Amino acid sequence: MKLNRRNGLKAGVAAGTAFSFIPGRVLGANEQVNLAVVGSGGIFKWTLMDIERVANVNLVAFSDVDQSERVTETIKNYADKPLYVDFREMLDKHPEIDAVIVSTPDHTHHYIGAYCMKAGKHVYVQKPLAHNIAECRDFMRLEKETGVVCQMGNQGHSGVGIKIMEQWINARSLGEITELHAWCRQVRSVGDKRPAADPIPETLDWDKWLGPAAKVDYSRWYQPGHWRNWFEFGTGTMGDWFCHNADAPYTLLGLDCPKSVEVAASSGKKKLSFPEHSQVTFVFDHPTTGKELKMHWYSGKQFGPPIPKGMEEDARFKEAWGGSMFVGSKATVLTGPYCRSPRIIPEELHREMAKDLPRYKEKRSGHVQNWINAIRGGEKANSHFDYAGRLTETMHWGNIALHLGRDLRIDPKTRRIIGDREASRMMSWPAPREGWTV
Repeated sequence: MKLNRRNGLKAGVAAGTAFSFIPGRVLGANEQVNLAVVGSGGIFKWTLMDIERVANVNLVAFSDVDQSERVTETIKNYADKPLYVDFREMLDKHPEIDAVIVSTPDHTHHYIGAYCMKAGKHVYVQKPLAHNIAECRDFMRLEKETGVVCQMGNQGHSGVGIKIMEQWINARSLGEITELHAWCRQVRSVGDKRPAADPIPETLDWDKWLGPAAKVDYSRWYQPGHWRNWFEFGTGTMGDWFCHNADAPYTLLGLDCPKSVEVAASSGKKKLSFPEHSQVTFVFDHPTTGKELKMHWYSGKQFGPPIPKGMEEDARFKEAWGGSMFVGSKATVLTGPYCRSPRIIPEELHREMAKDLPRYKEKRSGHVQNWINAIRGGEKANSHFDYAGRLTETMHWGNIALHLGRDLRIDPKTRRIIGDREASRMMSWPAPREGWTV
């Protein structure tokens, strides 16, 4: 593949250029969707498999600021398609693009996604939606104002598991849900000291990788992959998995903005990164009963959900690396990551209740397929930004509390932090560096 390394940008695509909204193109039911990709390595390889299952989608072009083998290997079957360093140049050179998948580090989601939305492109942005609460809210605003079709990449929201749980809850098979748990046992550790500078790889445009973030020297402890646990680039284990494993509890109980966030336990707050292990409790007023409802989140291996009665000897539960748990007055349900394979626990109780449980028999579109169908006007995007923004915002409340090492009080009506100026400033932290606003 011939790599298109271009440093200059044509007028009209430079960072910070102001432009009016361009309406998204309305597509017919079977019309070809011209798709482009920003961030063509790493996690995108899994999304690419989903794209290739969708009929009548044309991959027009790719872009990535890192044009190493990890990118070229992912898109090796598309050697006839151009690969750009700068996504803005890609958009400028290919006006036929209808939609863009954004699969980049968290700190660049908003800049790239908002730029594409203002250019009239439908967007699919990987989770978490954005790097701070202000960016989430701007995405929600832009979705309404531009009218483009938006989807966040929390695939379980289009899965069968979440629909099974919806039926069980609506049928009151579990009774009253009294508490919620979600977790990921993944442990990331990068320390809390600025790493020493390393030579910038020839295949990487480090300045464009930084994008809106403040300038720091390149280090192999940032890119690739390690960026997730640095506070200025990623959102830690909670940011990586909350939008997957807390998605079903959040949406099926109709939750919105918590009234408080409690740091129940932590391996210690850090300035530059995230604690390896933590437990955060989100306290909501139940939208229908008005009763207080708690959702507990666990990151890392040191803390985890309580072991239900009858599961004391179940090693699978003790070692499950991620999932969610719904505790009801009649029964408790355990799910895998993405709300996969929901089961009443213990197993004996599931077998006893099975004949009376509602059954979900419909076939669901995959998450990418759902987004493409929505672009064609056939259905609504399942994880549209009005929903995804609120889910991601909830995660950010938790990360702010962890970063500061203290509990937060929030006004659910105004969606503002009460009595904590430092925490309030972090709702829009960090500000993008000069030249990287859109």
